Amino acid sequence: MDYSGTLEKIHGVLSHKAAELEEQIARLERAKRDVEREQSLGIEEIRQILRPGLGEAWTGSRAADFDEARDEAHTAMYRIFNDDYERYIHKIDLKIFALDAEKGAVEAASWSADRADFLLEKGEEAIDALHSTINGLKGWLK
Repeated sequence: MDYSGTLEKIHGVLSHKAAELEEQIARLERAKRDVEREQSLGIEEIRQILRPGLGEAWTGSRAADFDEARDEAHTAMYRIFNDDYERYIHKIDLKIFALDAEKGAVEAASWSADRADFLLEKGEEAIDALHSTINGLKGWLK
């Protein structure tokens, strides 16, 4: 059995997978920062909806209708920039968490592959341990 060739393939697959996961995590973190920045700008903008205050100078049914419409717009925008954006940010965080966990599994497999390299260098005396370690890592080749 060509353990050296198999280990080389395993290292290649693990290296590629780790780089792929790091890129996905980096893209999600950039997207999260962009969403948070947009949320912050939106929150500042919704504060402007209630300005200027109508005060006592503007009264009557048109003033009341305008004030009611303005309050409804403020409430709708508040829900979007707080509730909806927070839910979206939470979804991004969950995906980052899942990718980090997968990256941890890849790092553990990489450590096992490094151990298999060490066992391969030991030769005949470590052949059973090497065989067992490589069989455990072959799942990464699929």
